[in-house]
Amino acid sequence: MLLRLLKSIGWPLFRVLFAVEYHGVENIPARGAVIIAGNHPSYLDPVLVLLPVKRRIRFMAWDALFKVPVLGQLIRAFGSFPVDIRKGKGESAFREAVKVLDSGDALGIFPEGQRSEQGPMGELRTGVARLAIETGAAIVPVTIGGAYRAWPKWKLLPKPAKIIVKYHPPIQLDETDRTARRDDKEFHQQVMASVAESINRSLTPSLRVHDAYDRWYSQPPSNIRSYEWAPLIAVIVTLLVSLSRNTIRETWLGVWLPAVGYYLYLAADLALVKPGRFAKWVRNTMPVWLILIWHALLCPALAVPSGERNEWLVAAALAALFPFFYEHYFTLQKFVRGLVAGYYFSMVLMLFWPHGLGTLVTVLGFIAVFVLSFKVIYRWLIAAVMLAVIAAAVWLTESPRSLLLAYAALAVAMIAYLQTFVSFAYDIRRAGDVSLK
Repeated sequence: MLLRLLKSIGWPLFRVLFAVEYHGVENIPARGAVIIAGNHPSYLDPVLVLLPVKRRIRFMAWDALFKVPVLGQLIRAFGSFPVDIRKGKGESAFREAVKVLDSGDALGIFPEGQRSEQGPMGELRTGVARLAIETGAAIVPVTIGGAYRAWPKWKLLPKPAKIIVKYHPPIQLDETDRTARRDDKEFHQQVMASVAESINRSLTPSLRVHDAYDRWYSQPPSNIRSYEWAPLIAVIVTLLVSLSRNTIRETWLGVWLPAVGYYLYLAADLALVKPGRFAKWVRNTMPVWLILIWHALLCPALAVPSGERNEWLVAAALAALFPFFYEHYFTLQKFVRGLVAGYYFSMVLMLFWPHGLGTLVTVLGFIAVFVLSFKVIYRWLIAAVMLAVIAAAVWLTESPRSLLLAYAALAVAMIAYLQTFVSFAYDIRRAGDVSLK
């Protein structure tokens, strides 16, 4: 009952918080003794391993956890049992594990003995090999990629990060070897090397990406990018329009003040702000925040419609940013680049073919096509929501609808623009990736 409750709560929660993906769950036998052995990068690992598995998994857990009020009672209720991780002190836990396997249950174990620092699995304790030799149970290695970023060792609370869990094909020891080499220490080491090799083969891409991101986040900020000059161009165009209409006195402050503030921020980012993950995420999303602040001031100065259903547009666009906490940094760069370019080009179209829904169709249309083209997580849900909002807004408008085709074409043109914009940085693979080979 408790296990079903945990899974019913944990599955949607982990999908939202960590965008967790599972591969190879079918490699876990539906019945019979099996040892599920994985790397141990975070506090989340036992829950991550058991969530998609239809059978009960009894975990060996650090004995100190059972002394923590509430937590100890909870993990015991889920069938976990304590193990003293000190060298030479785990024999009683070993005998309990043998009983679990002899009864035909699944045993969960992390052979590193404790949560690991970021890195491949190294030398492992041989308890998994001894259990497989004594009971004949198959070993299913499990790779957990991305969990270290979600909840690093010594951090109090987790943070958003994409996690991928890969269950590998079972390792079944030969019966003759089990009998003839049951006390052979070298054989034990060979078995554990096979387990580590399965896990590390899939874990290595994730570790390379993690290291690449650490290096990237510590680098100095980029110089002002091409699309970051778009606000300045918008100011110049607005100035010309205001001069032609003799309205510059009424509009100059609302046009210039946000733009000046934005470029002062860019100057501070280049000269003063310490490089880091947060600083780069702020830099990448700042053009979007500028648009949200500036739009209501910019449109009157340009003498174009400020737009219908803007509350729908803002809500949908902000919601679409959420999945990029789990996608890699460079996909976010592409997304913001296309979103910003699409917005300002839609304002240009507004000068010639004004329509109250023009910006909404361009921005939300771009989001829908982008998430599908770049295979962003939750892409089908995001695309469906964006297209539903567009359809509802168009249905409710009384303005001519034919003009909106130009704005829809602009949304697609932004994807073509991004596809031709190639940078080495964009080739780094998605954070948290686990090789599925």
